[in-house]
Amino acid sequence: MSCRRFQQQLNKFIKDEIDPEELDFFISHAKNCKDCYEELEINYMVNVGLEMIENDDKASFDLAGQLKKKLSQLERKADIRYKFNTCNKIIVCTAYVCIGVSFVAGMLVYLQIL
Repeated sequence: MSCRRFQQQLNKFIKDEIDPEELDFFISHAKNCKDCYEELEINYMVNVGLEMIENDDKASFDLAGQLKKKLSQLERKADIRYKFNTCNKIIVCTAYVCIGVSFVAGMLVYLQIL
């Protein structure tokens, strides 16, 4: 993901509206680009902090810590989603192989009967 694309997705991330496919790239970019992470941190603190003030929320104002925790949780979810999708693909491929083997075995039996 480019820095420009990251900037475009920033508000969607803060509002929890970012697409799951974009989220993986967003988190990866945030971890690897210091400038974009700093921009994310500033925007997160401003938006979430203002929302907390407006709602008179007495929660902790460790917004930097909350952001790191949120990124970590989303990264774990993305990892689980990736593993699930990989397992799903393996199961589907295995099913196709089983169907193919069954078909070939059936054809061999059929040909031997003739």
